[in-house]
Amino acid sequence: MYFSFRLFFGLYLIWALVPESYFRSLGITCLPNRYWAISVPIFLLTAFAVSVMIIYPSLGLCMTPDINDLHTIKDKVGCKKNTKMSKLISRICADKNSTCCPNLETCYKRMYESNEIDPNCNSIPVLKDIEIWEVSKELFLR
Repeated sequence: MYFSFRLFFGLYLIWALVPESYFRSLGITCLPNRYWAISVPIFLLTAFAVSVMIIYPSLGLCMTPDINDLHTIKDKVGCKKNTKMSKLISRICADKNSTCCPNLETCYKRMYESNEIDPNCNSIPVLKDIEIWEVSKELFLR
């Protein structure tokens, strides 16, 4: 494939750059118009630019979930059960029996509760998504 590309590119350059009188002296009279030497590469570059600037981002937008979909709030990394969240939850909700969200069926707080205590309370917390109930409490329940 590499060799054939180089061969056809070489033949293309010879056809595009050598004057037609040399081809006629060799007995080659049936050649395409020189117009195609410029128009085909420009067409290919235009098609490539359209695919890069329009089609590829459009495919990305088509694969993005809707704004009201739960996948825009939680992903696979943020959904993992975190055992070191008891410290954070105890700061947000003072009592373990109390709830930060009014509807317990849709509350994700129980996913992160644990009886384990963080041995190093001054450590940097594990990277995770901020839960929607934490954001709602900070924004709307104060």
